Amino acid sequence: MNEDITGGCLCGAVRYRCTRAPISMGLCQCERCQRQSGSAFLIATVFARDAVHFESGELKIYAAYGADGAGLYRHFCPECGAAIMITLERYPDIRSLMGGSLDDKSLLRPTFSLWCDSAQPWLRLPPEIELFAGYPDGLIA
Repeated sequence: MNEDITGGCLCGAVRYRCTRAPISMGLCQCERCQRQSGSAFLIATVFARDAVHFESGELKIYAAYGADGAGLYRHFCPECGAAIMITLERYPDIRSLMGGSLDDKSLLRPTFSLWCDSAQPWLRLPPEIELFAGYPDGLIA
């Protein structure tokens, strides 16, 4: 990666810069991510925590908890409501930035899709995207 990856919210109040290449890029088709994205899936671009730097704006957080009690936190702009990031209690060293918040969306190249058991029946993903019915153990996404 030669240049930093930048992004932000719809109104421009929140801006970030990622100083290293993403660890991974994937889709999530769980019902919660469908609701947050307003679409059939959410695109997550996963970075190391210390590679993500917020340059302006504050984020609000919506907390949700899994059956195991682990927290999943959805970070969004309080001004325009744009989804910016997800953090997971079980993976404190990563940040999942929303693909739609990247300035250059041509960088998006998802390689996997999670929670495909909740997928919309009309959605057909490219064959090179690895599909998982749920959330596989050991996958950082």
